[in-house]
Amino acid sequence: MNNDLNKFFYPKSIAVIGASSKPGTLGYELLGNLIKFGYNGKLFPVNPKADAIHSIKSYKSLLEIKDEVDLVIIMLGKHLVLNAVDECKKKKVSAVIVITAGFKEVGDEGVTLEQDLIAKIRKYKMRLVGPNCMGIINTKSDVLMNGTFIKGTPVAGGIGFVSQSGALGASVLKIIEKYDIGFSQFLSIGNKADVSENDLIDYWKDNPDVNVITAYLESFSDSKQFLDVCKSVTKNKPVIAIKAAKTSAGMKAASSHTGALASADTVAETLFEQSGVIRVNTVDDMFNLAKAFDRAKLPLGKRVAVLTNAGGPAILTVDEAANCGLEIAELSKETQAKLREIVVPEASVQNPVDLLPPATAQVYGKATEIVLADKNVDAGILILGPPLMFDTVEITRYICDAANRNGKCAIVVVMSQDEIIAEVAKQMPVHPPLFNSAEKAAWAISEMYKYKQWKELPEGKVKKINVNTKGVRSIINKYKKGDCYLDFNDVYDILNHYKMPIIETRISKNVQQSIYDANKIGFPVVAKVFGRELVHKSDVGGVALNIQDEEDLINVESRIIAGLKEKEMDSKLEGFIIQPFAKIEEGVETILGAVKDSKAGHLLMFGLGGIFVEVFKDVKFKIAPLTDIDAKTIVHSIKSYEILKGVRGKKSVDLDFVEENIMKLSQLVTDFPEFIEIDLNPFVFSPSRSKSKILDARIRLVKK
Repeated sequence: MNNDLNKFFYPKSIAVIGASSKPGTLGYELLGNLIKFGYNGKLFPVNPKADAIHSIKSYKSLLEIKDEVDLVIIMLGKHLVLNAVDECKKKKVSAVIVITAGFKEVGDEGVTLEQDLIAKIRKYKMRLVGPNCMGIINTKSDVLMNGTFIKGTPVAGGIGFVSQSGALGASVLKIIEKYDIGFSQFLSIGNKADVSENDLIDYWKDNPDVNVITAYLESFSDSKQFLDVCKSVTKNKPVIAIKAAKTSAGMKAASSHTGALASADTVAETLFEQSGVIRVNTVDDMFNLAKAFDRAKLPLGKRVAVLTNAGGPAILTVDEAANCGLEIAELSKETQAKLREIVVPEASVQNPVDLLPPATAQVYGKATEIVLADKNVDAGILILGPPLMFDTVEITRYICDAANRNGKCAIVVVMSQDEIIAEVAKQMPVHPPLFNSAEKAAWAISEMYKYKQWKELPEGKVKKINVNTKGVRSIINKYKKGDCYLDFNDVYDILNHYKMPIIETRISKNVQQSIYDANKIGFPVVAKVFGRELVHKSDVGGVALNIQDEEDLINVESRIIAGLKEKEMDSKLEGFIIQPFAKIEEGVETILGAVKDSKAGHLLMFGLGGIFVEVFKDVKFKIAPLTDIDAKTIVHSIKSYEILKGVRGKKSVDLDFVEENIMKLSQLVTDFPEFIEIDLNPFVFSPSRSKSKILDARIRLVKK
């Protein structure tokens, strides 16, 4: 990705076109923020009606400036923006931020104006941030750029933050000091006409000034690109994101189980999981976790020690740690003996360690040192309830100092005292993450441990098998342009071409042929209605199992036809599918499917199958093409995984065969993207792969 954004974040000179001498205007406040924050480069206000703004010489136009200009910030009326971009071209400026609103976010006229803006940017080979954004920040000491119009002083740190919402970015900038949130760089991307979240995340990957990346998104600029970029970035540094605009509605016009279960938020959830991005639901959670990553090392493992002066918070912390998959470390006898030497007799020296309210700053500091030094402890949660007789700031500093010296993952919790957090941060520029909630500290450490596991996970490979693609293409060529479900005999052949174990199947057009086919297969058999418009066979009473003989078969088909007539659906019946009755006592009914999203491509789904698939919804999604690691992950991630492994004396299904078939379906939809929906349900997996069979299947084809 061609992604050099240095001129935005490290400019040696900035021109503000539309700077204003009127207090309270955006052009006045933004220029003022650049000055107050101490920008280290050259500043050039541009305003044809002002000689000076904020005591700085103003220029009538950009072209009057004799010096080189690295970055231009445009704050003009929307109809003047394009002319300003023309001036940027003449001045040989390559980096432009358009704060101005009134583009595609306001309707058709704005859409046209934004298209014209993009056309100029492309023609002039510039990079554009915005329009409709609130600016940029870099807190690095040799830059000190606050190119926003929001009141408040950014606090330096290692967090990079990209926001699609200017208002959200503004609200965050107002609380950063209170909650000890330290930014390195911030960018409001607005309508992201050019520079997108993908560009910025990729740019921050190797940027040494950014330790952790945070993002607020309302949409994805390019879903596939987001997946590829974040897969690479998250192996290097954490990415934490909020994705707004959730809905439970299924994909439009989806008639398969897979499509019905793929809600509009499924794509976002899948993109995050598959790329290693940590998804959170609130701004508080995003920045609590971000400052934990920024100010603490990753935990060595999941064994946690809890140190406190009050029993209640300790119990809540232990409960939350267990809920998050952490373990409460067992402190060694040596550690307990050392603690006993410094605490009051009533104190508890087992984990959680309760020092009780009489604990002084010196006791707290020494106890922190002893607990974190224990080889059984991978991370520490160090809780300080409001002491009645001691200086809270002093105690917190002793705890932080001891944690700094040890170097293990540690979070300091100062309960109900947000003002203490800000004061400690001022007095100790280098300090562990400071929280006001012990439960959130436990959650943060669990997320950091999960991220550590993600980093250590192998990359995986997209493995391909030899298949008959020509056979599949010849089947597709039989169908005319349009949207339809394939005939079952074609579905049967396609799955065989891809070496997927579809059960022996015959399609009969009348009862005489059904009897012949059943005898060829051998009783007992299964009869199912066949018809391209009869998609959900069970819903119309179109499935009969364990048919024992010819008489039983005749009665079953007559009963099904009568039922369809009552529902006025008999005209949709094209025949019957006859299959052997497969006993599944040792197998597990699963569903394996695929549905195509217009932007992300094919989502593969695997989970608990059968007729209750949409009731239990125990399914997981991945975006094709899948690696072998993706296939293994999707199998392990469903709640029913323990059933697949075998419970109550049952043997495990052939898990390798499960993963192989997931990979085969991934290859099928990658080879033939015109298959927009596929359901293999039930797909019965057994301990023996020879007994694992697809019992029903349908494929929806769209040809343009």
